[in-house]
Amino acid sequence: MFLNLVAWGFLAGIIHFVIAGILYGNPAIDRMYTTAMKEHAGVRRWDSRARYLVTQFLGTQVEVYLVAIGYYWLRPLLPLSGLGGALMLGLLFAAIRVYSRFWNMWIQSTYPRNLLAVELVNGTLGVLAITAFLELFAR
Repeated sequence: MFLNLVAWGFLAGIIHFVIAGILYGNPAIDRMYTTAMKEHAGVRRWDSRARYLVTQFLGTQVEVYLVAIGYYWLRPLLPLSGLGGALMLGLLFAAIRVYSRFWNMWIQSTYPRNLLAVELVNGTLGVLAITAFLELFAR
């Protein structure tokens, strides 16, 4: 079980990273972040895109493994079968992971509101991608 979790968690991390790259790397969102980096002190600037991407992957891999552990632990307890059950669990994980971060940033920072909305939507889609991947391929 442990080795399966490690292997499938790693693959889910790659899928999550690719999907996040597509969601955040599209021209409209990329332009929003580029503008925000110039205008808002709360948006971090990275001198090296490669260093940012490696740091991002390693950091999100921790999240992916936590979601995978929760998925394997809680999935058998849900009465809804198939992809619907996985997405229901994914929404629960997204609510825990994404909402608290969104709320904290909204009330405690001057982070641009449009980027907060992007984080809310893309963060939710990223978590759903992890649980859908695990349901479809690793179960």
